[in-house]
Amino acid sequence: MMNKQEVLSILEQYGLSATKSLGQNFLCNPDVIGRILELAEISDSTRVLEIGPGIGALSEEAVSRAGKYVAVEIDRSFFERLSAIIDSCGGRVIYSDYLQFAPSDLDPSEVPDVIISNLPYYVMTPIILKVLADFPECRKMVYMVEEEAEARIFAKPGTKQYGPLAVLTELFGVKKKEFIVDRNSFVPPPNTTSAVITITRREGLSWKNGWSRFVESAFALRRKTLVNSLSAAGISDKVKVAGALREMGRQETARAEELGPDEFVRLYEILTK
Repeated sequence: MMNKQEVLSILEQYGLSATKSLGQNFLCNPDVIGRILELAEISDSTRVLEIGPGIGALSEEAVSRAGKYVAVEIDRSFFERLSAIIDSCGGRVIYSDYLQFAPSDLDPSEVPDVIISNLPYYVMTPIILKVLADFPECRKMVYMVEEEAEARIFAKPGTKQYGPLAVLTELFGVKKKEFIVDRNSFVPPPNTTSAVITITRREGLSWKNGWSRFVESAFALRRKTLVNSLSAAGISDKVKVAGALREMGRQETARAEELGPDEFVRLYEILTK
């Protein structure tokens, strides 16, 4: 597993460097790599999707352990390096921005049950929300995120950080902050510490395709009431939203930040039944 000297050697060998605009920082701590792979619980029956492999700190080991391995990478400058460690082991790389990636680009045998990623801060929220919509049957997700940003994942109702990310990840599964990763575990070192988190799918989960749009619409006009937000998004008319809130024991003036995840499910069910 890669250490700092190996990362620097790979960058020199392939003429690579971190692109700041893509939030690239290359993991170079073998202990952290090992712990992430252990959390991912990869075996020869596991189908792995890695988002943003970079130079392959996790990929090199993950592809050798997994039954199926696919990576989605936005930066084509890593082509030669990733081909050497992934294609040769039976995995494959799709060169695309994950936010433009279509799940139909995968063969049925490649649909992941484990997803791993070191997520840049600026795309953390849209990528996680897209993963939930794309792969609701996924068994486990292991993400590295900036420690400050992970507060948005674990936020509670009534707080400024609370939003679609907190609601939808809570509906999907059990969330856990596993451990902290210091900035010296990367080349180049980022400005902040990072955290590794896991999201494990709830047993018996019946994910509804409409949840994501519904919750995001509820928060789209954050200062407005749910009556106004949901009607403006075309989810339902004001009279029906107001009636649904009353049925739930909520005031018609309720805002999205006041509702817990289970209440969003209840509201969705009332308005779509």
